[in-house]
Amino acid sequence: MVILLLAANLPAWEPNAGDMEAAVSESDFSKYFGNLTTWLNQKVPADANSIPQAAVISLLKDPAVADALAQRQFIAKVGLDRLSAFAKNDQANRPFLIWLLKNRQALELYLEGATPCKLSAREDNSWSLSPGALQIWKKIYYADPDSRQGIYLRLAMATALHPPGTGAPGSGQQKIPSEPVVRYKHFKTAHANKELLPSFDKLTVWDYQFVVSSGASEADLTWGREMVRTWNPSFLKNERVVETTSSMWRRNSPVPHTDFKAVLDGGGKCGPRSSWSVFICQAFGIPAIGVGQPRHACVAYKSLDGSWQVAYGKGWNASRLDGMSGPEFVAGVESRSFARAFSQVEHLRWLASALSAKPQAAAIMHIAAGISKSTPTIKRNLDASEKADEMDADPGAKAVAKTGPANRQADAKAATKPETPIQVAPGVIHVEGADFAETGGITVWGGEPRITVLDSYIGGKQLLFQQGMASCWVGYKVNVPETGIYEMVANVATINRGQSLFVRSFGAMAQVKQAKASSVWRGQVKNLGPQFAVDNNPSTRWAVNFGVDKAWIELDLGKPTPISTVMIDERAYEKVSKFRLDYKAGDEWKTILEGTTIGALYAKDFPQVTAQYVRLSTLDCSGATGGPTFWEFSVGTVQDGHAWIDLPWTAGLWQTTKPVDIRLVKGSQMVWIFAPYQRGVAFKSFELKPKDK
Repeated sequence: MVILLLAANLPAWEPNAGDMEAAVSESDFSKYFGNLTTWLNQKVPADANSIPQAAVISLLKDPAVADALAQRQFIAKVGLDRLSAFAKNDQANRPFLIWLLKNRQALELYLEGATPCKLSAREDNSWSLSPGALQIWKKIYYADPDSRQGIYLRLAMATALHPPGTGAPGSGQQKIPSEPVVRYKHFKTAHANKELLPSFDKLTVWDYQFVVSSGASEADLTWGREMVRTWNPSFLKNERVVETTSSMWRRNSPVPHTDFKAVLDGGGKCGPRSSWSVFICQAFGIPAIGVGQPRHACVAYKSLDGSWQVAYGKGWNASRLDGMSGPEFVAGVESRSFARAFSQVEHLRWLASALSAKPQAAAIMHIAAGISKSTPTIKRNLDASEKADEMDADPGAKAVAKTGPANRQADAKAATKPETPIQVAPGVIHVEGADFAETGGITVWGGEPRITVLDSYIGGKQLLFQQGMASCWVGYKVNVPETGIYEMVANVATINRGQSLFVRSFGAMAQVKQAKASSVWRGQVKNLGPQFAVDNNPSTRWAVNFGVDKAWIELDLGKPTPISTVMIDERAYEKVSKFRLDYKAGDEWKTILEGTTIGALYAKDFPQVTAQYVRLSTLDCSGATGGPTFWEFSVGTVQDGHAWIDLPWTAGLWQTTKPVDIRLVKGSQMVWIFAPYQRGVAFKSFELKPKDK
């Protein structure tokens, strides 16, 4: 009777820190788990027909119930035996577990972050938590005290759940994945240094998994951010770094994809482009996943408005990613976007799984289903895709810069550093790229035919010679102290090998009094007449009609003049396949030289003659259209300054070119820089230094 009396007076078991810590210390969670289960069962009305939704939601808000529910779900998902083994295997694991089990916010964040995206997997509730993830989390916990709260807590959890290299393999990824602690610290440091895009601060644990899991090296992730900021910071506007994919070459790459610098340089078909898209988003802290489609690969990423988008392929209906069809993924992601409802449903699911009586569990799940059904449906076109036109083509980027000094506005406002004062050596002429007097271009795929002016990350402005231009140019007014040869260097950033710029000055060749031609394009003498081929302005030209192969342009030098060299610019359109240069001796035309192709720069010396009239005749043109056109045609005894600047491959970072020699004439003159068709060259400045005699 005494025993029965004592038993009757013992208080019912309540969740308490002492029993929890004892379970951790003894590395045995079975008793504590059983007590949690029993206690939670007692909190739910026995009659399954009288469980009102409001009462259940209120129950979930009870701190004691919320603590017990999160602890039980965590233990259940790790598994009694596996969690006990984790506590037993390492003495350092126990304080970590005690901290975690006492921290309901951390438990809930971890459980909700690990919850599968696929709706059917959530409903099945058979997913589990790996002790290996706990081991990673524990290492981060001890390595960095900041990882125990706030954004870095979420980042630590994500790194544990989805460590580096656990995404789909692809081009440019490192063979041995990074250590998770190293990856966590990399993104923590990048965040502290404000290298990541602002949306990174608002991501959930689930979101962060698709950032930290990148298979790229930390060196590549760092480079990727610096490259975009240097080469083309306009991609930072509205967090559109995914569009750097448009700058990759679509070809079978001759460059081995050893890292992501090589991927960007060499390009490739859809596989490397998909890998690049995922990488560059993740480098800036944007969640991204590779997408498989029929005979294609592309990317899905979280856009600035919080929705996930598929890009560079077909729409969601044609997609598979993260073990799901595209529509399944969208449905799962959108359910997470309603965070309060998502959390309520998951907590109800945890409670239902703890209940022993099936009718009670079914009643709780019925409430959860009602909340899910009440969540608004987001209407979207599942066949739509961003940049879908670039699946099989590379139309390039549009040039959108304004022209003229008064309208030179940057396309993007990137976080820039204070501009460092430029130290110029005595006698050196320094010219900033944005200080041009004139610009123009010829487009291939549309867009405004101009260079783009951007705010430079290192201060000041910079230019971008746009991808998708057949030719693009800028002209600078330069005050030259003395006539002579100058060494020219430029500060550039390139993302591909084998690119070049052409520089040209004027003033050394013979002056032209008048020019006339055999014909002019559709009679438009005011716009395309022969005078534009002799105006020392390579942004203007003379042209004739399509279908015309034979045409001529004649120079009147005003008086008999010695000539021994010729320069011809047939840039961009390059149609001539046979030509002749003549001069007039009395009433007779005499041939100076003959040739075949001309191209962007034709410069040739010949035995000196004296002439007032010189004629360039096209005798044949390649292709079906004909219609030759010349930007510049000049003769004299000394050639104008000109040179090709071979651009180094800089992996998108600033570098100074090797010097080239260019002849300049004393006084104010124009120096022109041309970009032939290329992949986009960033241009900061150039310098001219008199060459030692």
